[in-house]
Amino acid sequence: MKKIVLLTVALVMGAGLPLMAQKAKRTSAWSAMNEYRRSNDPDYLNKAKQNIDEASVHPDTKDDATTWLYVGDVYIAMYQREYNAALAQIKDVTDNGKKQAMAYITTPAGNLMTATDAYLKARKLDLKMANMDAIMKGLSDCNFRVQNYGIAMYGQKKYTDAYPAFDRAVSIGSAMNKVDSNMMSNAAVSAYNAQMYTEAATYYKKLTEIKYGKGNTWMMLGRVYLDQKDSATYKTTIEEGLKIYPQDPDLLTESVNIKMRAGKSVEAIEQLNTLVKQRPNDAQLEFVVGNVYDRMANPLDAEGKSLPKPANYEELIENAALHYKKAIEIDPKLVDAYYNLGVLYYNQSVEYYTRSTSNLKDAAKYNTMWEKPLPDAAKYLEKAKELNPKDLNTLKALKVCYGQMGDNDKYKAISDEIKALSGK
Repeated sequence: MKKIVLLTVALVMGAGLPLMAQKAKRTSAWSAMNEYRRSNDPDYLNKAKQNIDEASVHPDTKDDATTWLYVGDVYIAMYQREYNAALAQIKDVTDNGKKQAMAYITTPAGNLMTATDAYLKARKLDLKMANMDAIMKGLSDCNFRVQNYGIAMYGQKKYTDAYPAFDRAVSIGSAMNKVDSNMMSNAAVSAYNAQMYTEAATYYKKLTEIKYGKGNTWMMLGRVYLDQKDSATYKTTIEEGLKIYPQDPDLLTESVNIKMRAGKSVEAIEQLNTLVKQRPNDAQLEFVVGNVYDRMANPLDAEGKSLPKPANYEELIENAALHYKKAIEIDPKLVDAYYNLGVLYYNQSVEYYTRSTSNLKDAAKYNTMWEKPLPDAAKYLEKAKELNPKDLNTLKALKVCYGQMGDNDKYKAISDEIKALSGK
């Protein structure tokens, strides 16, 4: 019997050895990281990585929050080391912001993403909150870096690289019990530009739920479906958004355009006229309707670039101006109406100038026509400036307008005002 007892004890002791060994690996990783922080010797970092990699896949330690906390610590240190090396290589740039952005672009993001995922996993596993302060610090460090990496990649139009960074930032916000709507929007836009339509739709839907971006978010969700040739869902999405935001200019424009493309131009115009008839003395509504005509006359693509003007361009311009002026008549202090009207006339001038230099048969008739809208543009922009003298958009629009008019004195005066306000 003694032999049986001894054998049983030996088996129990033997079963505990792998667990102790794996915890020892984890402890070794922790010790090596402390030595690395003290000495900055990469050999210690490599040793920490080797040990924690083994502990993170072993059945006895792979489900412990502490293991994943250490994984995060090791991998964020490896990323930071690579980032610092990239930063040190940039010697011909003095602007710190540009230098850091360049370093984010050239530093591989693999270790950063691994660290982020590790801290997120640790957050999920740490049910007893034993390591929560350390985990949250790690997540905060990663959040700063993934956002900057995403912004840098987006600036390079590397949308497929930007998306996972913003997606991680959203997950970090959620782990910190925050809804980061800005990062959700960045993720949605990056996914859309990368033609990752499933991911884009998911984020735009989340944004509509929290009412971020109002009608514009519904419009972008609609365009996700439109780009996938799902015209039925596109139309339904626009109409659903319009029910929630019935006066949103983006959604109204899309709704009207849907009808116009379907050959229902009369119905489209009636939609706008009905709105105005229902509320005849509503300055804001007149402004919105003017804005719809304005957008129809000056269409933009999803990236905000100008599209060719429609055949009825002049008619749309007249209608836009009519409703903007009606809005001003009802509310003489509606600064946005003055501003939009000024920009409308300026854009008309630009369009006529472009036509005058084109190969159109009647190009010659625009040789002087492009100058005619400029005084009206200046007049309404000046009124907008009077109502809101420190608005840089208005001042910059006026500067360009004066430049086209050749009014050097006003151009210099407005330039000085802009410099005084912006410091540039």
